[in-house]
Amino acid sequence: LGEERMTRPLNHMRMFLAPDELRPFVVDWPDVAAALLARARHEAMAAPLDLALQSTWRELLKLPDIAAPKFSETDAPGPLCEVRFRKGDVSIALIGAVLTLGTPQDVTLQELRVEMFMPADAASEAALTALASQDA
Repeated sequence: LGEERMTRPLNHMRMFLAPDELRPFVVDWPDVAAALLARARHEAMAAPLDLALQSTWRELLKLPDIAAPKFSETDAPGPLCEVRFRKGDVSIALIGAVLTLGTPQDVTLQELRVEMFMPADAASEAALTALASQDA
C-alpha cells in the first residue's frame, strides 16, 4: 500500500474493507468482508458504550459496496479467518486470529486485542520470508 499509508492510523477492518486499501488484493473478498463485519458487529454489540467502537462500526457500514449485513442475535464470529492475497504473480494465504483476554485482572487489559496473521501454507510462508529478506 506504500509508505504514505503507513503514516495514517492502522485499523485492519478499514484496511480490508476500504476499496483503496487491501480490498483489491483480497482474492476471497466477499467471504473476508462477511467475517470481518460479523466480528465488528459482535464487538460493537458487546460494548454499546464504547464510542470509538460504535463510530468504527458506523464508518465500516458507510464504505462502498458494504451492504448492511443481516445477522441473527445468536450469530458470533468464528475464531479464525483465512484470507488470500494476490498481487501480480505473488499469492499469499494467511490465517487471522484475534486474541482477547476473557477474565482480565486489570481493567486496562479488558480492551486489549491482539490480531495475528499466520501463513496458511508452506508456499505462503516462503513468499513472506522472501519478501521480508528484500527489506534487509
